[in-house]
Amino acid sequence: MHRKSLQNNSLHISLILLIFVSLSIVFTGTAAAETIVSISPETQSIGENQDFILSIYVEPDTPISGAQLDLVFDNSLVNVKEIREGDLLKQTGSTTIFSPGTTDNSQGTVTDVYGSILSKNTITTPGTLATVYLSSTDGSGACKLELKNVLVSDSSGCSMPVTVIGGNVKVGDISTSPAETISGGGSGEGGGGAGSPESSENVKLKEISQCFINNGVRARYTFKGDTNDIRYVEFDPKRSFGKTTAIIEMLKGKSTLTPGEPEGKVYQHMNIWVGTDGISTPENIENGVVGFRVERAWINENEIDLTSITLNHFSDYRWEVLETWQTGEDDLYLYFESKTQGFSPFAITGQSTRTVQTAESSTQGSNDVKDSNDALRSEATSKAIQASEGENEAQVEKKDYSAIVYVAVGIILFFPVLLIFKRS
Repeated sequence: MHRKSLQNNSLHISLILLIFVSLSIVFTGTAAAETIVSISPETQSIGENQDFILSIYVEPDTPISGAQLDLVFDNSLVNVKEIREGDLLKQTGSTTIFSPGTTDNSQGTVTDVYGSILSKNTITTPGTLATVYLSSTDGSGACKLELKNVLVSDSSGCSMPVTVIGGNVKVGDISTSPAETISGGGSGEGGGGAGSPESSENVKLKEISQCFINNGVRARYTFKGDTNDIRYVEFDPKRSFGKTTAIIEMLKGKSTLTPGEPEGKVYQHMNIWVGTDGISTPENIENGVVGFRVERAWINENEIDLTSITLNHFSDYRWEVLETWQTGEDDLYLYFESKTQGFSPFAITGQSTRTVQTAESSTQGSNDVKDSNDALRSEATSKAIQASEGENEAQVEKKDYSAIVYVAVGIILFFPVLLIFKRS
């Protein structure tokens, strides 16, 4: 009996120790995990006096409802123009409050940027807390971007553990590899960033968007820059790449990666890069779509035929005209979509109504000439047939007259022969 009691006590102690160890592991794991707040892309290269965009990206480890921070930068190389709220806190449709903070370019600071959900709702999906619009100066060098005084809170207003990752911007003529990779920020895992071999001097605007690429889930990148005519990029991934960066570069002229212009009048040249080299291939993605817009003023000024507006893709050393269709319009823009099998240099083009009409007239003229030639050929054939029939009739008539002559001569000769025969 005593032995049985000892066994029961040992069993109870073992269970208590097991529960204690399990809880210790759970709480230790929870304490070790942290929400990541980062600048995305972590590194990028731009030219002097160039507009560009970066995102303040948050990857929650536990449910959160708000965040705040300061941004510090080198004002001799870059200046902040504007800060707008991102999609992080709006994912559940909740009402939010957002402050772009106070920008002081003379000191190189933006202070008290914050956003919060005005309810007990929380979010756990990664997203952009704020989009920062900047411009480089006429200087050159490496600009360090730092996030300071970062706080992330839950629905009760309690601060959560965070990991902060800053960024760097290389401005002007700095020796870098032309295929330098631009990191996706955060943990740096997965498909990573997108690289651009385009000359920085030819880029007038660069905008970045991030998306988690998972096999079987359609990927969509959205772009909201005021001067960015690419509005979204979509595709179906055949593999999973994790968090992957897409970059849109609005160009000042044709891409330095293309030998010439596409046919038609060019509205805008741009580059679209998704992930690292080799991701955006037919082996990895399919059903790609690019959504873009064209300004009404350009269409009217150049008398562009709406049906001629297309997106052109430079691939396999040639320009390819993509299947394009209109999706909508507003007072300032017309909106279109195009199918694509990959991402690299693109150009939006159109043709004037005069050009289209000339082409149609030329085609109609060619058809008229063909019809005229066919008519002449038909008439000539008809005359030839008639002439041939006339000749046949003449030949028939000629044969008939010859027979009559032969008969007449026969009759004339017959009578003398008959008379001679009778006399004999």
